[in-house]
Amino acid sequence: MDEYYLYTFASTHAAIQTEKLLKPAESRIMPVPRFISASCGIAVVIKPCNREKAEAIFKAESNLSENEYAYYHIKKGTILAD
Repeated sequence: MDEYYLYTFASTHAAIQTEKLLKPAESRIMPVPRFISASCGIAVVIKPCNREKAEAIFKAESNLSENEYAYYHIKKGTILAD
């Protein structure tokens, strides 16, 4: 995967909860890449074509606070600012 969006979490529970929430945007669980530090080690990955849908669902339905997750844009192993 050359480009993707990634949610990382402070807890495994938050990762699993978010993956279920974002199923309509074809989310999936993956290990957190080594170049990103995360507490629980599990991330939810989103393809670029599903980004807008995933962001809308997450903003509307997630009850996580900003200190419970991080959101990244990854392109060929590089973290990009959004």
